[in-house]
Order: sequence, then C-alpha cells, then structure tokens
Amino acid sequence: MAKILIVDDDLETIELLSNIVKLGGHEPHSVNESRHALKAVETVMPDLILLDIMMAEITGIAICKLIKSDPNLSHIPVFMVSALSDEGTKRDAANAGANKFITKPILPRDFIQQINDTVNG
Repeated sequence: MAKILIVDDDLETIELLSNIVKLGGHEPHSVNESRHALKAVETVMPDLILLDIMMAEITGIAICKLIKSDPNLSHIPVFMVSALSDEGTKRDAANAGANKFITKPILPRDFIQQINDTVNG
C-alpha cells in the first residue's frame, strides 16, 4: 500500500481522487491549499504526489519545481493532474520535473494502472 498525496484546491476533486486511490489499494492523504503542499510532502513523505496545476495561491508547476529542487524530496514521483491539455502546459509541467501529465476527466481504471506502475515500478 503506497501513500499518495493529493494536492488540489477543489474538495470534490480531492474526494474523487481519494476514492480512486483507495480503489487501487493505496492510502490517500490530501491538502486543499497549495501554500500547505510542501509542508504536507515533508510530513507525509508520500510514494507519489497527485498535483493540480491551477490553484489559487501557488500553481502546481511552482510546487513541482520546489519539490524537484529539494534533494530530500526530488525522488518522489509527481503526476500533474489538470483540465488543461495544451502543449505549452504539458511542456511547463515536464520542465518543472513532473513524471506524468494526466488530463481530466480521469478514467479510473487507467489512472489506477498508472499509479500502480509508478509505485510498484
């Protein structure tokens, strides 16, 4: 069972992703304010981070850069999860160090498989 940290400012999305994570047999943790994301990563030390891009205070891209620039956290895989699907956003996510870019809406079975491939890989 992997610890999966979900960072999203939308509570419905957190609930949906938490249910999918549980369905996959993993342990969800969540934070719904981007300014608390880095502290949550340090506290939970998750096996994977699901990170929204569009958040009110700090963008997911900025958070991903912070995670990937910290030697104690940079090993943690980050999936950017977003309704945005343009090539510029995908490129920004990749340049920030994101391991995968998942476009909403999410297909639960495929999403669980991607999570399992990453945390069991």
